[in-house]
Amino acid sequence: MNTIMLFLMLVIPYPDHADWESNDDDYSTGGALIDIDLDGDIDFITGNGNDMDQDPNRVYYNLGDSLERVASWISVDSGYNAHISVGDVDYDGFPDLAVANYGDPYTAQYDKFYYNRFGILESLSSWQPHDLDNSFACAFGDVDGDGDLDLAVASGEDYGDSLQTAKVYLNHSGVLDTLPDWQSDVSSYFYDVAWVDIDRDGDLDLALAAMHRENVIYCNNSGILDSIASWRSANERGTLKIAFGDVDNDTDMDMVCANNAQFGGVSNCELYLNNGMTLDTTPIWTSQNLNFYSCVALGDVDRDDDLDLAAGGWWESVKVFENTGGIYPQTPSWSWSPQNPYELVCENISFGDVDNTLPSSVIGEVHIVDSTKRVFYLNNRWIINVDRVRRNSVELNRDEFCFSYSDGWVSVRNIFSGAETLWVDYTYSKDLDLIVTNWDRERGNFLFYNRYSGAIVEAARVEADHGISFANPNNGHFVISSDIHEFSVKIFDAIGRLVCTQEDKMVHLSEPGVYFMHVSDGAKMVTKAKFVVIR
Repeated sequence: MNTIMLFLMLVIPYPDHADWESNDDDYSTGGALIDIDLDGDIDFITGNGNDMDQDPNRVYYNLGDSLERVASWISVDSGYNAHISVGDVDYDGFPDLAVANYGDPYTAQYDKFYYNRFGILESLSSWQPHDLDNSFACAFGDVDGDGDLDLAVASGEDYGDSLQTAKVYLNHSGVLDTLPDWQSDVSSYFYDVAWVDIDRDGDLDLALAAMHRENVIYCNNSGILDSIASWRSANERGTLKIAFGDVDNDTDMDMVCANNAQFGGVSNCELYLNNGMTLDTTPIWTSQNLNFYSCVALGDVDRDDDLDLAAGGWWESVKVFENTGGIYPQTPSWSWSPQNPYELVCENISFGDVDNTLPSSVIGEVHIVDSTKRVFYLNNRWIINVDRVRRNSVELNRDEFCFSYSDGWVSVRNIFSGAETLWVDYTYSKDLDLIVTNWDRERGNFLFYNRYSGAIVEAARVEADHGISFANPNNGHFVISSDIHEFSVKIFDAIGRLVCTQEDKMVHLSEPGVYFMHVSDGAKMVTKAKFVVIR
């Protein structure tokens, strides 16, 4: 029996067929699994067009444990949209959307930004930067350490031989500047960008991937990015995508990348280890060579507490390499492609618990910060939401911290005179479904549910530990079923205002909306839950 269970845990738990396929005809490129409407389940957002066509961007809302096949939200403006980034720019708790605008090719475009208005994105981009460029990727991060999200953009266009600089636009009071505060010292064909605390000094550094140029990292010093890159890869690959995570479990951030050989060179995935302060300049691992690798992502898909690597390519299968002792096999541990492999052109891979198998709440996770080190990584990644951050029982305002959904870092404004303890409440899931955007417009995007064998048992145990149940969504008048001995509940609205405190299990709420329930047993909070009141 033990041998059988061990075998099941080591198998990559994805099926041999796609569980869901969207119904659209886009050249889908960017993708993210985010709870866009704060109803407790994660939705799917896509950036569409690439360099092939002017397509709209879309949101496929989650219907409770599955995605709609036809998107409910479609942007009015179309474009050559590429990769996207999602984060709460204006401090209202709802994640906003940034979209890199690639071009057709050769023609530069304006990048885009859509505010989230209480669960629904604006239909038109409400931000236009001063500069036209060919941007393939963008990423939110707190470069200046003021607790809000700034936007980095990777620009450059290889087909038209247009070398361009990467840029960072600052956030001021919930509005992105139109002029960049920082630009890279070199022009390149930058195709991806990511924020990471690579040197573990408590701020976010900027990593850039380049096509047939060096991949580079610019270090952050007290809220100011260096003017010259502090790390450069020894090789010049056709890198289209990068991702960061602690692959070898030594507490620092390593890098994986996808290299594409469309214009020569090698096409593979690579792993660069962090030596404690920076990355090695050469990879410790490379996958087998294919023709057109294009994307990578990191996630613990088999729940053995290390980060597996998912990858995809143009007219290649989507695949997962299982992490074993901090290294990956050369050939994938799981792969899938449609019967006609030319119907899958992978552009982006995202992880998230689409079917709500195992959402989990963390209450009061402890982190130590001071006036200079205010970026920290949560104990889990693939975050559903960070509900609150506290210092000495005082809750931080929404404009005093920001976070990354996929990478799990939190950045806090400098409000500290010395070292202080912070307590973080957040939700996440260990059950990682996998979704890929598909550039081939004859087919849709593909979702694979995680079939981990222990999911049902673990989910049942979580429910028993929490000891509460109630209708969700509901009409505002419902009873909480609970076996908690000294039951009490606090209910907050979507912007964190306390609505009611009671020991009665009958709840009466008059206004529709999103609410958060904190349930206590005596003086100890035992669980949190998000719910929706509808009329």
